[in-house]
Amino acid sequence: MPKIFIALLLATAIFSCQRELHFDKVPEKDHNLILKFKPVATYDSVPLVLGKTYTNNFKEQYTPTGFKFYIHNIQLLNTDSGKIFTPKDKYYLIDFSDSTTTEIKITIEPYVYNRISFTIGVDSARNVSGAQTDALDPANGMFWTWNTGYIMAKLEGTSPKSPQAGKFEFHIGGFSGADNVIKTVSKLFPYPTNLEMKAGKESVVYIACDANAWFFQPWDIKIADNPVITSPGLLATQVAENYSNKGFTVDSVYTEQ
Repeated sequence: MPKIFIALLLATAIFSCQRELHFDKVPEKDHNLILKFKPVATYDSVPLVLGKTYTNNFKEQYTPTGFKFYIHNIQLLNTDSGKIFTPKDKYYLIDFSDSTTTEIKITIEPYVYNRISFTIGVDSARNVSGAQTDALDPANGMFWTWNTGYIMAKLEGTSPKSPQAGKFEFHIGGFSGADNVIKTVSKLFPYPTNLEMKAGKESVVYIACDANAWFFQPWDIKIADNPVITSPGLLATQVAENYSNKGFTVDSVYTEQ
């Protein structure tokens, strides 16, 4: 067989193989920062699992069956330089019965940050804006009426200390005047760690959410005395002050190398 014919056969085979080879394009990430929320009892020392029993500061046992809250107005800050970066605002419903909701993926300008802030709840305008979708869809079970608005945060379950058939419900809402429970939380990253975001790299911030903080400091909220808080008012504002005080802690930060 002539050498030129063999060479042509080889070239044809190689070209055919090359035509069949294809490589999936690596999708570009639409974010560079992930906020991961994790439920705990007592700061970040005891992981919280719905359906398991825990003890609050008053030695009351309780078994949470629901734990969720709204978050929006996320900001990354460098308090030394005064640098503040705010991504496009969006509402998120963190629901610890649904793991798909406990991670927020956003895009932040690369920089060195030492603090994060975010708002717990739904602002007054959105409370009176009529039917809404996505996280603010009333079908999510976090809406009362157009007069009383959204439930900003919810912790519920059972407790032997509850005089209400062993159940407790903390549905915290109220958006105007003295009944306003919308809270902005601002937390430093663990000393001496900063969040050094780098171009093309993904960073992660782990945020612990403490259920025990709902009951204590600065206000004493005992299940035995107040097992049901399901309307705007003084008790709701006190619970909101409790969980915004010590209910959120930046556990750790990580940047892809």
